[in-house]
Amino acid sequence: MPDVSDKLEIIAVQFADKVDLATSELVGYLSELVKGKSASESLEILSGINLDKAYELKLAKAFTAYEAGVVEILRNTYTTTTLPESSIRALLNNTKKTVMDNMKVVSSTTMTGIIDGIATNKSVEQTLETIKGQIPNTEVVVNTAYNQFNNTLTTMLADELPANTKWIYIGANDSKTRQQCKNKIGAGALTKKQILNQFGDMNNEIWNCRHKWEQMSSSPEDQGYNPQEFTG
Repeated sequence: MPDVSDKLEIIAVQFADKVDLATSELVGYLSELVKGKSASESLEILSGINLDKAYELKLAKAFTAYEAGVVEILRNTYTTTTLPESSIRALLNNTKKTVMDNMKVVSSTTMTGIIDGIATNKSVEQTLETIKGQIPNTEVVVNTAYNQFNNTLTTMLADELPANTKWIYIGANDSKTRQQCKNKIGAGALTKKQILNQFGDMNNEIWNCRHKWEQMSSSPEDQGYNPQEFTG
């Protein structure tokens, strides 16, 4: 899925940029809030700040974009069956929670970093640098959440389709493609049972993977399937 993969990557990068900006703004704001205060006074003030909520508000548009990415996945997935909307929504909420839980880690790390910065007399810039070096890679977190959505969606669709349904592994086939993915691309059209026998599951490689198993249409090439490797 070359086209949708590129779109998801853009969303993940933009999400990470928004987290970076939100962190910079919040560290600057909170540092200014406690400027000139003693360590104990600063801690008392900061303890009353709901940083989780602050991040939630600042990243509202980023999460809207995340959901738009899920819509792109659904729109670009070929299948001849249907799933209940409630099941798709539950799956979306589950993977979205993964990203939201990561934001709680970012929030906690930011608050701890600010408190540590006050205790050790760090400048705002030093505090921010320390925090950004400790928070998780948000781009990877978002991409992984998309891949988890893709993988579970594939399994759900496979459960609804006839056992003789053929599947192909689609996505980019270039110099960056993992050998595991090359093996799956080269396997051609397989049934669910054959995929499970050869590869153990119907998942892609999850971490920054640009591929997925998809029900084979009458024109696999139009789906993005091409076993020929592109080196340019």
